[in-house]
Amino acid sequence: MNQKDRLLKALNGQKVDRPPVICPGGMMNAAVTEVVENISKNHNVDVDSMVEAAKKVYEITGFENYGVPFCMTVEAEPLGVELDFGSKIVEPRVTEYNKNQLEYIMKNYKVNPLKDKRMPAVIEAVKRLKNDDIPVTGSITGAISTATSVVDPLGLIKMFRKSPKEAYEFIDYVNDYTIEYAVELVKAGADVIAVADPTATGEILGKRNFDKFASPMYKKLIKEMHKFNVPVIIHICGNTKNIIESLNEIGADAVSFDSIVNMRLAKSKLKTRLMGNINTQLLHTGTKKKIISITKNCIDSGVDIVSPACGLSMATPIENLKAMTDFVKGKESL
Repeated sequence: MNQKDRLLKALNGQKVDRPPVICPGGMMNAAVTEVVENISKNHNVDVDSMVEAAKKVYEITGFENYGVPFCMTVEAEPLGVELDFGSKIVEPRVTEYNKNQLEYIMKNYKVNPLKDKRMPAVIEAVKRLKNDDIPVTGSITGAISTATSVVDPLGLIKMFRKSPKEAYEFIDYVNDYTIEYAVELVKAGADVIAVADPTATGEILGKRNFDKFASPMYKKLIKEMHKFNVPVIIHICGNTKNIIESLNEIGADAVSFDSIVNMRLAKSKLKTRLMGNINTQLLHTGTKKKIISITKNCIDSGVDIVSPACGLSMATPIENLKAMTDFVKGKESL
């Protein structure tokens, strides 16, 4: 069973010899400093370096996938925001939001994933990474998080109560071109679409707003991906206790959780597969023995796919990531 078969079967609920161990890219970025320090250009921008970084993550860390891109700003970039593109060791970030009214943005910005900003670079990277044995993960940012990267997040969240119709229309607009982008990633060769939406946590939105503004976006995207028989992983940050039932309704093939979530409890409540949730602080600073112990506990709790719980620190040591991946593969023991 090769790595692509294992991951796709696990996402489909079929029996596998062991859990896959992956790091999808995007928010869950395994291109740590030790991986990228010898790459000549910024892997967040340059397509050759992006491909090289994805391959090095696979080769050096032991994660069983190629995943691009390595940040959460690609989807927001075409909508009039200012970006700092970072460097090999600093991830890109939004430095200035689009200050126009939502109606103006929706009317005047038409995003074409094949032409606009860095989307074509990511699509090209997926084309180059496509292969028969190693799964390629197309990582995208969820509509809530993208929307709150385009305009002031506090202002938009206040609109959930004051102007819910306008807020919903804007998030739906963002979701629609995100779906177009995801389709192009699939056409380029992505085997899995992984959606990270940290702003959509139940701790920020609460169940009512999650059900009203986030769930419909996931359902729409997942339905479209399933037309291509491509599975979708949804990653939600923080404590999901108040939205866990809602996650049963979105149709995801797997849900990825932060380390605060009790995976045994999640397993008892969810119908879908589970991914996660090795503490990233532990991976950064913990001992090899402790990392292996927590990884074993994660698998014993019923996790179908092992992965970091959230975004990794750029200073995370390769040997700590290898402790996790080698244990899953049976190369390490307690």
